[in-house]
Amino acid sequence: MSNRTPKSGPDGFYPEPVLYQAGGPPMPLMWAAHTLEQQQHHLEALDTWVVWLAHHYRLDRRYVPECWTKHWELIEELSALHLAWDAAYATTAHGDAPLTWHEHFGHARVRLAEWVARAGCRPGEHRAIS
Repeated sequence: MSNRTPKSGPDGFYPEPVLYQAGGPPMPLMWAAHTLEQQQHHLEALDTWVVWLAHHYRLDRRYVPECWTKHWELIEELSALHLAWDAAYATTAHGDAPLTWHEHFGHARVRLAEWVARAGCRPGEHRAIS
């Protein structure tokens, strides 16, 4: 994960806009259907959201290690979580969609922690899951 953190607004509480709000339902991304170049492009876009997510919800390396982009399990989980987040906050979403997203987020955090623990990655040290 990149070391960037979202910037704070003038009052220090509300962040400057760094994300976009979808106008309609997002389209799922099947990573295996894309070339390596396309995957890299999608990964860079996902990284922007993951940086925001980790900062906004104070997720540490137990959930999102620095090397998350080297673990397909984490990429798939975070990508699915991002898709659900886009859908929950789209202008066409139902009023309770953000609450449902937070319920999914709770389950996803458990899975993320399990994947990270299984990998055993440490700050500055990547380990492949075997």
